[in-house]
Amino acid sequence: MSNKFGRHLPVTMLVCLLVFAFVSLGFTQDLDNVTVSGKIVDSNNAPVAGANVTATKIENGLERTVVSDSDGQYKLIQLQPGTYKIKAAMSGFGEQETVDLQTISGQNVQLSFTLAPASVRAETTVTLSGNDGPVIDTTKTVVGGTITEREIEEIPINTRNPLDLVLTLGGTTEEALSTRDLAEDRSVTNS
Repeated sequence: MSNKFGRHLPVTMLVCLLVFAFVSLGFTQDLDNVTVSGKIVDSNNAPVAGANVTATKIENGLERTVVSDSDGQYKLIQLQPGTYKIKAAMSGFGEQETVDLQTISGQNVQLSFTLAPASVRAETTVTLSGNDGPVIDTTKTVVGGTITEREIEEIPINTRNPLDLVLTLGGTTEEALSTRDLAEDRSVTNS
C-alpha cells in the first residue's frame, strides 16, 4: 500500500501546489485593486436611492458607474490604482464631484456625498393691455385704518385728543406745525 501512495504523492503534491499558485495569484490581483465606497444622502441626511456614482480614471478616461442602493450605499470595486474623478448625480439634485482622488494599490477609500436639491426657478408673466389700469396706484399715498371702541379704551394715551389716536396707526407720522399742536386741552406753555 505504501508503494501505491508513494507513486501518486508527487503528482498529488504537484496538483496542490498548482491550485495554491492559481488561488494566490487571484488574491494578489485583488490586493492591487482599489475600492471606493460610501453613502449618498440629501441635505436632510436622508439616503438617496438610485443615485449614479461614476469613477473616471484621469490617466486613460476609463469609467465605471454604479447605482446607490435603498440605503444610499454604493461600492466601486476592482479599480486600478491611479487618479480618479468621482461624481455623484441624481435627477432632481445638483451633481457633486471629487476631482484628483489619488489612490494606491489595495486602498479602500470611504467617500460620501451630500446632494442638494437642484435649483428651482419659477416665473410669472403678467401682461397688461392698454385698457388695463395699473395694479397699484403709485400717484397717491393713502394710509388708512380703523380703531375699534375697545382699542380706544385700552390704548394708553394721557390726553383726550383724538388726533393722538391717529398716530397709533401704522405708517402715520406727525408733521411739524400740524393741527395736533392746536388742541385746546393740551397743556402747552408758550413763551
